Amino acid sequence: MKMVDDENEGKKKKLLEAEEFYQKGLVFGQESDADGAIECWQKTVELNPNHFEGWYNLGKVYDIGKGDLERALECWNKALELKPDDVDVLYNMGNAYREHKDYDKAVESYKKVVELNPEDHEGWNNMANAYRGKGEIDQAIECWKKALEIKPDKYETWYNLGIKYKELGEFDLAIDSCQKILERYPNSYEVKRLLNAINEEKESA
Repeated sequence: MKMVDDENEGKKKKLLEAEEFYQKGLVFGQESDADGAIECWQKTVELNPNHFEGWYNLGKVYDIGKGDLERALECWNKALELKPDDVDVLYNMGNAYREHKDYDKAVESYKKVVELNPEDHEGWNNMANAYRGKGEIDQAIECWKKALEIKPDKYETWYNLGIKYKELGEFDLAIDSCQKILERYPNSYEVKRLLNAINEEKESA
């Protein structure tokens, strides 16, 4: 029995140590010390490979603090093994892929987000931006429309649609997108400027 007790004590000690390193990593993270945070969270996951937050935050600091997408993805994939349906991890992966212009993988990540929660308007919006990056404009527009079905007052989504319709020469749809924003934000200088540009282009078309 003593051997089993010692084993259990050893495991408990490791888990406690892992948590201590995790908490220290949070302090380094708040101080924007990427190296310090990485060192602590690396120890966390070595001591406790099932520490979801350790893997998740390690991925974030590799991505944001170091710009190391490959290492970040390794960590986030470990986190997903522990929680396959974690939307935050999928979002981070999608955003990182998009920033590194890997739009196919970004779309894949956002698709998983909206499969888990079809009412996630940000998931649809981000997927639209990834499709736009790929140059698949019809798909982007469909995703923006879906986002607006869920959240009709989303300023950025209407604005993105307005710009895209303007680029496509769909001036009436572009004007309609601007009007939708002005109904809620009548003093938006940015939208008024876009509306003027659309009208000028429409007149000269």
